[in-house]
Formats: sequence, structure tokens, C-alpha cells
Amino acid sequence: MKLNFKNIIVIAALLTGGLSSCDTDFLDVTPPSEIASEQVWTDGALSEAFVTGIYSGLQQGGFSEQMLASLSDEAVFTHTGRNINTVNEGSLSPSNLGWVDDTYGWSPMYQRIRATNIAIQNLKTATFTDETLKSRLMGEAYFLRAYYYHQLVRYYGSVPLITKVYDLNEDYAVARNTFEECVSFIVTNADSAAMLLEGKTLVKGRATKEAALALKSRILLYAASDLHDIPTAKAKSSVIAAYAKPEFLGYLSGDRKARWKAAQTAAKTVLDLTASRGYKLNLTAPVSAAEGKLNYISISMGGGSADKTLDASAGSEIIFGRYFTPSLSEGARQTGLNNGPNGYHNWAGNTPIGLL
Repeated sequence: MKLNFKNIIVIAALLTGGLSSCDTDFLDVTPPSEIASEQVWTDGALSEAFVTGIYSGLQQGGFSEQMLASLSDEAVFTHTGRNINTVNEGSLSPSNLGWVDDTYGWSPMYQRIRATNIAIQNLKTATFTDETLKSRLMGEAYFLRAYYYHQLVRYYGSVPLITKVYDLNEDYAVARNTFEECVSFIVTNADSAAMLLEGKTLVKGRATKEAALALKSRILLYAASDLHDIPTAKAKSSVIAAYAKPEFLGYLSGDRKARWKAAQTAAKTVLDLTASRGYKLNLTAPVSAAEGKLNYISISMGGGSADKTLDASAGSEIIFGRYFTPSLSEGARQTGLNNGPNGYHNWAGNTPIGLL
């Protein structure tokens, strides 16, 4: 027994020595499915893939299984066990917000804003040689940052404006900016995007100069409204009158006419530009109810319908769109299945309460 014990000790010692002398380089392997972050900005295709990924924040464009109509008296959501019921039942809390679509959720929006900050920071020093691609991607990143901030401002009023990429150990406590500062920031980013995207050839679904100017027009129109003129809003709402931080909701002072003029100028600029570049602008003009219905369907189909009664050129009215393809299994492709009648083997999810 003593001899066997010694043999075991000797073998164990040999094994230990062998392991300690082995080459451990095989442990330092880069996963083949991943790319180091510093490599992304040395390659134009990888940089484009990163920026393309930021568009994911557009989500389903309002065509999720759970729809805003079922948060109102327009429809009732018939599928049980969904988070939308948390909202409808009034049982939401800070720890359980229920259903909030990604297109205006606080966390998803800031995730995409962080990605735009990463892109803007790194594209400034990117080492790939295609300068046209570099400026286009920078323009798209500025547009997306403006878009996601505009989404937050629409739903929450002013928010903290984050323009840097935070490290893990930094202080994340950032003061909330004023409404006026947020609007100015969005306008500045939209202007930067428009300048960088001028003359760039883009595929459908990507940001363009026209889209950037349209976004600028929209946020200035919202900002000029009664809702965001605090003296006017206070006179109309006791809730706003009692709110301790009205600067988070709108302008405390300033020339209202100047704000309306800025909105008008921005709208005229984008209308003139789109008209000169072949966009169709008359499908929303006042017409009869029957014509209006046809125009609405034509715009919704974007010129992609086989129905010959629709306006096939309607796609040229779309300045910025969220496009879906048969190759990707996305919720928006199942709108008919999600909401069609049970009798036709559909799910009748968002069911109208009455005639709309």
C-alpha cells in the first residue's frame, strides 16, 4: 500500500508539471462569430453593419401583436397573459411597467442612443479609406440620434441629453435637460444629418437629407404648439400650472410667433426639396371620402400592391419608411393573422369595440 501511494504521488507530480509547462495560447481564441470592437472601425462594411443595426429601434412601426388601439377605447386585446393587460387593469408600477412598445420605451431608446454615440465617436477616427461611406454613416448616426431623442421628448417631455459613451465605472447620474435644450439638440443633429447625407445614394429605409429635414420640421411644429408654451398651457391645465418643473415640459418664455415661423420655414424647406426631387405630395390633399380611402391605402401599401385600383406611384410620397421583407419573420408580417377574425383561422387579437 505504501508503494502504491508513492506511485500515485509521482504520477500526480508528473501530470502537474506537464500541465504547467503546456502552451496555453489555445485558451486565448477569438470567437469566430464575434469581432473585436476596435476592428469594426477599420473596415467600411463592418462599420456600415454597426450603423445598420441601430435602425432596429424602429421596431414594427406600430404593427406589434399588442397595439396602442387596445390601450384606448378603440379596441380590446383578447389574448390573455400579455403585459398590455397590466396597463389596462391599472396595476403597473415602477418595477412592472407592463407593455411599452420598444419604439418609445425609455430603456430601448437609450440603448440605441448609446449606439449612435459609439458610431459618431468612432467614425471620426475610423481608418477605412472610403470617405463617402464614412460621411454617410455619420449622417445616418446623427439622424438616428435625433430621431430617438425626438421619440423620448414626444412621450416624456425633456430628458437627459447623453452625447458620450460611458464606461462601466463612471457616474451615470445625469441631470435632466430643459425642453428647450432638447428641441435645440434634436434640430442641430437633424441639420448635421442633412448636411452629411446631401448627395448620397441610399437604399430604401435608410435616412436621407429629406428625412432629416422632415424630422426637424416635425419637432419644431410640436415645440411651437400650445402644449409646449407654458404660459398658455398653465392657463388651460391645472395639472401643468401646479407642476414644479415646467421647464421640462415646454418654453417658459420667448417669442411664440418666432417658434411658429421656424416651424413654417422648416416645413417649407422640406416640401420644396421633396417636390424638386420627384416625391409625390398630393395624396393627402383634401378629396372625397372615397378618394381619401383609396389614397390612404395607396400610401400604406407604398406602391407595392398588385391591386390595380391603387396608386402605384404612392411609394414616392414616403420620405422615410420602415420596410419589411418576406425573408425576415417579423411581427408586422403577421398583422392579418394577429387581428383577423377567428372564423377565418386568425387570432382576433386587437378587436375593435365598435365601428371606427
